[in-house]
Amino acid sequence: MHRLARPTRARRVLTAVLAGASALVLGVAVAPSASAASNDEIAFDYFVGKGLTENQSAGIVGNLIQESGSPINPYADQPNGPGMGIAQWSEGGRWDHDASDNVVWYVGQSGRSRYDLTAQLDFTWYELSTFSGYGLADLRAATSVDTATTVFMQKFERCGTCATTQRIAYAKDALAKYGTGGSGGGGSTETALPTLRSGSQGTAVRTLQYLLRSRGYAVTADGVFGAGTDSAVRSYQSAHGLGSDGIVGTNTWNSILPVLRQGDSGDAVTGLQRELVDAGYALTVDGSFGPATDSAVRSYQQANGLLVDGVVGTNTWGSLVD
Repeated sequence: MHRLARPTRARRVLTAVLAGASALVLGVAVAPSASAASNDEIAFDYFVGKGLTENQSAGIVGNLIQESGSPINPYADQPNGPGMGIAQWSEGGRWDHDASDNVVWYVGQSGRSRYDLTAQLDFTWYELSTFSGYGLADLRAATSVDTATTVFMQKFERCGTCATTQRIAYAKDALAKYGTGGSGGGGSTETALPTLRSGSQGTAVRTLQYLLRSRGYAVTADGVFGAGTDSAVRSYQSAHGLGSDGIVGTNTWNSILPVLRQGDSGDAVTGLQRELVDAGYALTVDGSFGPATDSAVRSYQQANGLLVDGVVGTNTWGSLVD
């Protein structure tokens, strides 16, 4: 069997540019097709294109994965918290408020959507290159993935609970996949999410309903996309700058899917646990992401060719939800 040649750096950068151009024209960040670069790879190539080394670029990507899941998600919205976008900028601060240093103001100057991936990458670079306190000089001085990841974490993310080891692991995985010495981009696990609308039924609708409940919408998680669910979806879409058409496609999924990990609780965790039970894992469905749920998530990720980290991001959700 002949192994397909891995795309060259130039070709992969061109893919990222074209993907960004498409998002700019449409005003949305679209999920990549199976043949397109993932958002993680687009971000890696973006920062390499800005003159950073592969180790430095991987350090940024590792942080962004920790913040918004993998692939990095420009629609990420922290449940019950202020974090928004790929870097989880805070609402009331760097997302929409700080003078000359917030996403909404920055993207508005070019007429782009705040949820556009390339716009958020551009804003990240704007912050790094404009404000010395965000650590670009220290990042450029970093020679190892570990140091680059830690610098970006401390200077740019300024996190509370940082999970440094996990960020470094994500960064090293990105370097292995997308660096010139890497082995290529992983397996072929199916992670596409279904398109749902009024009349749809099944476990995917039930999970959607749990996610709506986690956002404060009073819907019954019965697996039937009826009038109540349709109304809740439209209300959610309107509140989050999405097309209010009642159709749950890629953009709505990307906005409403939370990144879950051990210690989380609530309706979104209940939805996750029911998906895991349906996948054959013996769990108590109690809405608490404890050690048993963490073990089941890791087992599922291992069995399905996903990154085994116990974190339920877009790829793990996409694999679970049919």
